[in-house]
Amino acid sequence: MERINVHGLNVRETDVGESDKIITLVTEEYGRLTVTAKGVRSLRSKNMVACQPFAFANYVLRRSKKYFYVEETELIDCFFNLRADLDKLSLAAYVCDVCCDVSVENQPDPELLRLTLNTLYAISNKDMPLQKIKAAFEFRCSAVCGFCPDLSQCDRCGKETHPKMYLDVMNGRLLCGDCKPFTEREEIMEDNGTARLYYLLSEDVLAAMRYIAEAPAAKFLSFNIDEDGLYLLEKYSEGYLVNHLEHGFGTLDFYKSILL
Repeated sequence: MERINVHGLNVRETDVGESDKIITLVTEEYGRLTVTAKGVRSLRSKNMVACQPFAFANYVLRRSKKYFYVEETELIDCFFNLRADLDKLSLAAYVCDVCCDVSVENQPDPELLRLTLNTLYAISNKDMPLQKIKAAFEFRCSAVCGFCPDLSQCDRCGKETHPKMYLDVMNGRLLCGDCKPFTEREEIMEDNGTARLYYLLSEDVLAAMRYIAEAPAAKFLSFNIDEDGLYLLEKYSEGYLVNHLEHGFGTLDFYKSILL
């Protein structure tokens, strides 16, 4: 049987039988992989820690014709501090859920893995609002996955600034206040049945979105925004991502429920 060596993050798991798991790894080398981890629920298993949720590790996998099996592991990071705070733990679960959802089998996406690891590190170790980390991850994820809106200028007239700038969520573009009414009428005349959803962006929210989408991978959280702007940034980043993925997440619902 073939053996492969991968660096991967455990983003999902299912218990099987008395001591086994099926884990989902997002890896640098092969994208998303579904892997059987035998005996790892036993305290005697040498691979137990590296097969826990949020574990980032080096995995030696044995590949049969259809399945992968964990043979050896070397833990790199388990983001231990997540487990001491329910808010952090639930947000981390949502982040991993999104990563698992947008990753593709046998299609390496090192940028997505790096974003997820940087986000888990920030949740676990950085002293910053979880709302900021969540919003930045969601909007940056849209950019990494290729459906980030063009925020450089109004899609219709080319203005870079205007007292009212709208994010056209369903079409992934920016519209100024002068062009939005005309564009809406054009869409109605075309009668293409496309839903319309617009977010009015304040200057600081638009600046934050532009920064998040274009910043170096290690610096995507290095922006400042006040409390009111952060509230809107989180709302709009979540709305944009969820609308483009066309479904919600149970982990997101749980995260919101514990913040009430």
